[in-house]
Amino acid sequence: MDERRLARKTKRENFLLEAVDLLRIVIIVVVLVYLVPIFIVRPETVVGRSMLPTLQDGDQGLTNIFTTLVFGIHRFDVVAVVEPDSGDQWVKRVIGLPNETVAYRNGVLYINDQAMEEPFLNDEYITGTGKSRSTFTSDMAEITLGDNEYFLVGDNRPESRDSRERGPFQRSDIIGKHFYVFYPNLRIVTNDD
Repeated sequence: MDERRLARKTKRENFLLEAVDLLRIVIIVVVLVYLVPIFIVRPETVVGRSMLPTLQDGDQGLTNIFTTLVFGIHRFDVVAVVEPDSGDQWVKRVIGLPNETVAYRNGVLYINDQAMEEPFLNDEYITGTGKSRSTFTSDMAEITLGDNEYFLVGDNRPESRDSRERGPFQRSDIIGKHFYVFYPNLRIVTNDD
C-alpha cells in the first residue's frame, strides 16, 4: 500500500513540475512576443518608391528599436516612422535634427546655413531619372525644427511624400532606425547607404 501511495505522490509531483515548466515556457513566449516588437526589433515592409534605390517597394525587414532607444537618432539614419495623420508606416531618412534650420537650394542641403553633402544619394540613379543633383531635390524654404522635431526625406526625392510636404515629425513618431532587409535580398541599410 505504501508503494502505491508513493507512486501516486510521485506522479502528482511530476505532473505539477511539468505544469510549472509549461507555464514558464508560455510566459517566456508571451513576453517575447510582446516585448521584442516594443523594445528590440519590429517587422516592416517598404511600400512605394520613395526610398529608391536604397530600398525597393516590397522589401521586408526589421527596424531596430533598441539602438534607437539606447543610441538615439542621428543625421542620415534610415528610420521607420508612423505618419500621424494617416497612421501609415513610412521608411525615410533623417535630414534635420531638433533645433536645426533646414533648407534645400539648387539641390543642396543646408543645415543652419552650412551646405551639407548627402553621400547616400546615388548619382547613377539620379541621372537615370533624367535629372541632375541640382534638380533632383526641389528647392525648399528654410524651416526651423523644434525641440523634439526631425526632418525626414525619402532618397527618391521626386517621388517621396515626406517632411517637405507634411512638415517635421515628432520624436515619438519614430519607431526605429536602420533597416535589416531579409526579403528579397539579405542586406543591412544604415546611415551610410
